[in-house]
Amino acid sequence: MTLRQQFSLLTSALVLILLAGNLLVTLMHAHDQFQRQLNARAYDAATALALSMSQIEGDDTVERSRLIDVLFDRGFFSEIRFVSTEGQEIHRRELQAYESPAAPAWFMGMTSFDQQPAETDVTNGWQRLGTVTVLSHPDFAYRNLWNMAKAELFWFVAVLIVTLILLEMLLRWLFAPLQKVEEQALAICDREWKIQQDIPKARELKRMVLAMNRMVSKLHALFMEQATTTEQLRQESFHDNVSGLLNRRGFDQRFSHLLNDDDEHSGLLMLLQIEGFAAFNQRDGRQAGDAVIRQVGDALHHWHHDHNHSLCGRHAGADFALYVSCADRQHARELLMQTSSQLAATTLTQRNELQFHIGGVFLQGHHNNPGEAFSKADAALAKARSSGRGHSWLYDEENDPERREWSASTWQQILREALQDNLLQLRFMPVVGHQQGSSKRPLLQVEVFSRIQWQGESLSAARFWPMVEQHGMAGEFDLAVVRQVFTDLANTRLPEAIKVCINLSPASLLDAEFPQHLIDLLEQHSALAHHLLLEVPEFCILDIENQLLPLGQRLKPLGVKLGVDQVGTGTAAFAYMKRLPLTQLRLDGSLNRGVHLAQDQRFFVQSMIQIGHKLDLTVLADGLEQSEDVITLSQCGVDGISGFYFSRPLSHLQDVIDWAS
Repeated sequence: MTLRQQFSLLTSALVLILLAGNLLVTLMHAHDQFQRQLNARAYDAATALALSMSQIEGDDTVERSRLIDVLFDRGFFSEIRFVSTEGQEIHRRELQAYESPAAPAWFMGMTSFDQQPAETDVTNGWQRLGTVTVLSHPDFAYRNLWNMAKAELFWFVAVLIVTLILLEMLLRWLFAPLQKVEEQALAICDREWKIQQDIPKARELKRMVLAMNRMVSKLHALFMEQATTTEQLRQESFHDNVSGLLNRRGFDQRFSHLLNDDDEHSGLLMLLQIEGFAAFNQRDGRQAGDAVIRQVGDALHHWHHDHNHSLCGRHAGADFALYVSCADRQHARELLMQTSSQLAATTLTQRNELQFHIGGVFLQGHHNNPGEAFSKADAALAKARSSGRGHSWLYDEENDPERREWSASTWQQILREALQDNLLQLRFMPVVGHQQGSSKRPLLQVEVFSRIQWQGESLSAARFWPMVEQHGMAGEFDLAVVRQVFTDLANTRLPEAIKVCINLSPASLLDAEFPQHLIDLLEQHSALAHHLLLEVPEFCILDIENQLLPLGQRLKPLGVKLGVDQVGTGTAAFAYMKRLPLTQLRLDGSLNRGVHLAQDQRFFVQSMIQIGHKLDLTVLADGLEQSEDVITLSQCGVDGISGFYFSRPLSHLQDVIDWAS
C-alpha cells in the first residue's frame, strides 16, 4: 500500500468516525427531546381531561366517554383510561398511529422510548370521582426521529464523498513531487539525469526535491568527470596528439590482436610514407611539418570512416600504417589502388616536394607474425619508392595452390547461393562469469560467429564479410543469422538466464527497411526472442546512434537486449553509454591481452569497467588466452570472460550446454 493510500485511508477513517459520532450524538439528543415531549404531552392531556370531566354533573358515563373520544381521536395518544371510584372503567387503546410502520422495527428497537403514564385525579369539589391515565403514542416520535436519522445520514454521506474527493485532489497535488522524485530515481537507473523544474511550495517537499536535484547533478558530474578522464587516458595512451590517429602502440596492439584472434583473419596491411618530409620539416620548421601531418591525419580519418573494420595510425615521423579487412588478394589489390587514389586527391599532392608511397601486403589465415607482416609491407614500400613518385605496390608472395581467389561477381554469386541454399554455418563461443569465493565459472552467455561452407572450403566472416557489405547484403545476412539462431534455440533447452549474442553490421542498421524486418522476425519467434542480445561495434556508434535509439525502444517489449562490442577502440566519447538503451559492454580483445603487464592499460580497462557498472551495465572481456590476464581482469571487476583460454568456438548450441555442465 502506498503512502498516499495509507494517508487517504487514515483521513477517511477519521472523517467517518467524526461523522458517525456526530450522527450518534444528534440522534441521542433528539431521542431525549422526543421522550420529554411525549411525557409532557401525556401529563398536559391528562390534566386537561381531568379538569373537563370534573365539570360533568352526576355519573354521566356517556359524557365522559365523549370527552375521552374527542381527545383520543386526535391520534397522539396510544392509551387513555378513566377508572371511577366505584370501579367503572372507560378505556381507549391504539397500537399503531399510522397505516404503515413509522420506522423499521430494528430502528424502533434501538431507540425505544421509556414513557411514564400520566395519572390525574378527577374531583368535584372535595369529592374524588376517579383517576385519568394518559399514555402518548410514540409513532410520531419514531417517524420524526427516523426522518431525522435519514436526513442526517444522507447529509453525512454527501459530506464524506465531497471530503474524499477533495482529499484525493489534495493528496494528488501534495504527493506529485514524490512521484516525480521516484521517476527521477528510476531514470538514474536508466542512465537518464532528470532535473525537476517544478519546485513544490511545501517546505519539506521543496527541500527534498532540491536535494534530489543536487544529487542527480552531482552523479552526472561524477560520471562525466570519470568518462572524460578515461577518454583522456585513452587519447594519451593509444592516440597520436598531432594527427589524431592511433599511435604506434595503439596500432600495433590492435593489429597484433587481429592477427592472433580466435577466428581467421583476412585483410590488407599498408605502410604509407611521405617522401622528403625530413628535409621539408627542417627547412620550413616544425609547425609546417605538423600541419602536413594533420592534413594526412584528416585524410586518413575520412578513409577510416569509409571502411568498416579498418585501422589507421602514425608509426613515426611521416610513416603511417593502415589495415583494412578484405576478402582475397584481388580485393586487396583493388583496395590498395582505391586508397592511393583517395589520398592522391588531397591537397598533399599540391606540394611538389612532398609525395607519398604505399606498400601493402595481403594477410590471411591464423596467427600471423606481426613483425613478419610489417617486414613484407616494408619491402613492398621499398619497391614502391623505387618505382617512382606516388606509386603503390602490393607484396608479391609465392602462389599458394590451396588459396582460392574470386572476382567481385563470383563473390556475389557465392553470397547469393549461401543465402538461398542455407550454406551459413554458426559457431558458438561460451562466455563465462565468476562467483566470489569459488573457482567455478558458470556459463553467462553465448557469442555467435558465422561461416560459409562453399565447395568444401569454410570461409570465415573475416573473408566474406567485406564482400557482404560491398554488395549491400549485410541486412540479409544478419537476418539469416538470427533465423539460424532461432532454429538452434528451438532444438536446445537453453537456461532462461543465458543470452545468445549476435553482432549486427552497421550497414544493416543504416538500411531503412532492416529494423522492421528484424522486428517482424523477432515477433514470429516471440517465445525465444528474450534469449537474444544484439551487439554493434563501437567504431560506428556515432553513425548509427539515431537508428539505435528507436530500435532499442521497439526491442524492449520483446525482451531483446542491446550491447556494444569492441569497446575502447572507437573514437566516440563514452557519454554515448548513458544516451543509448544498452545493457552490456564487451571490451575489445586488444585491450585485454597482456593487461597484466601494462599498468596504464590495466588502469584504462578498470576505468571502463567502473563506468559500465555505474551505469548498471554488464561488462565483458573477450580474446583471453593467458591465465594472468584472466586473473587481472577478474580483479578489475569484469562480469564475464571468453577466449581460447576457456574454449574454442563450438559447432552447436547444445555443445555449449554440455561443455558448461
